Amino acid sequence: MRATVRGVARIGTALLVAVAAAGAWMWSSGGADAPVASRPETLRVVTWNICGEAGGERGQSGYCPLRDRPEEKTGKIAALARKHDADVITLQEVCGGAPGSHMDLLRSALGPGWSVRHAEGARPDGETRCRDGLSGDLGVALAVRGEIVGDRSLNALPPDPKGVSRQTLPVLCVRVEGWSYTPCTTHILPGEEPRVGEQIAAVRAFVRGEDRPTVLTGDFNRNAGAPQLAPLVASYSVCPAADGGGRGAVTYHAWDPEKRAHSFHELDHIFFDSPPGVRNPLVRCGVDEDLMDTTPNEPGGRGPDGYSDHAPVYAEIRTGP
Repeated sequence: MRATVRGVARIGTALLVAVAAAGAWMWSSGGADAPVASRPETLRVVTWNICGEAGGERGQSGYCPLRDRPEEKTGKIAALARKHDADVITLQEVCGGAPGSHMDLLRSALGPGWSVRHAEGARPDGETRCRDGLSGDLGVALAVRGEIVGDRSLNALPPDPKGVSRQTLPVLCVRVEGWSYTPCTTHILPGEEPRVGEQIAAVRAFVRGEDRPTVLTGDFNRNAGAPQLAPLVASYSVCPAADGGGRGAVTYHAWDPEKRAHSFHELDHIFFDSPPGVRNPLVRCGVDEDLMDTTPNEPGGRGPDGYSDHAPVYAEIRTGP
């Protein structure tokens, strides 16, 4: 079992102490398909909340496009990896840890030379199992084109002070043979409650515990200019940029049934360090909006035109001079 902390006993200072003490690296040996170790000159990263587990029928608030077709979703992830010649794929709202799960299918779709890790999270009811016949447990995942030699994860979300929600939201990091960067991914709670700031502080402390440059990706449930994300924006460069905003950086689509109106937001980001000797490591940054469902979520409406309510974000980052 990996060093995953399912709950944090206290918030505030105690939470950060727990972060510092938790998440020891779990080391692994290479397998038959392990590629020759080499440091890529640039790191090509894709992050995507695939909305792979949420339930709900068409017209309900929990509706997720193609949630009952994990083979189609994982096939599209593999195609996305090929399109961007990706070194890192990070995923949120994904099922793993069981035969037939998204992660099991993705291993086959990506093929030899890729390594995959999954960190378990729980819904507000405390359940981790994916719903409605889907295999595996809910969480976040990392796939890298290389050999993972260490991984660690942590539930960074403090307990609900009201005792109502039992949700957990992990942050996951891996170390890859020969790489100077450590890729990480997470999923931040939506809304304005105090736990959001505490979770972000815990994620930052966990990732900043690295002794090397890091890439932190995920669904942060707010744009990069939001006050809650200020600790991350102050510590890292970000794609899309904090002042990018607007229709040009849309990563999430929602439908308001009362107003019968579309709503577009920038919720997904790639935060990254600058390696020593590199002033501006970002080579390119973009969003694959064509994979995001933009249809009205109405009962009896036409089918989705995308694979998730989120769009993938991609970036290419220089790893050295």
